[in-house]
Amino acid sequence: MEFLYSFLLVGHFIGLAAIVGPFLLQMRRNKNFAITAVLAGAVTQLVTGVAMTGLAEPLDHDLDYAKIITKLVIALVVFVAALLGWRRARSGSNDRSIKPFFHAAGGLALVNVVLAVFW
Repeated sequence: MEFLYSFLLVGHFIGLAAIVGPFLLQMRRNKNFAITAVLAGAVTQLVTGVAMTGLAEPLDHDLDYAKIITKLVIALVVFVAALLGWRRARSGSNDRSIKPFFHAAGGLALVNVVLAVFW
């Protein structure tokens, strides 16, 4: 079980990298956003985060449910922002209409990192 938890944690970090990496690289860009990578990272973060929380209880890890719920709500907003940006990109909208969703997803993912470290 501990190996599975560690495996999910690695997947969680990879999902984080898929969101934050493109965000930091393309923050000042006005077109050609890597919104598909951000969406994939958001899905990965949600799935692995929920799975790790489910495994933490039987492994006797201390859980702070207020922190978990706060991070889950932010992760859901990141997912929705990435999904809306991805849908706009697929519909052929101009890149300017994708930018707010891209920035919301990336910025809130960074907020989640700060909460994970300092809370």
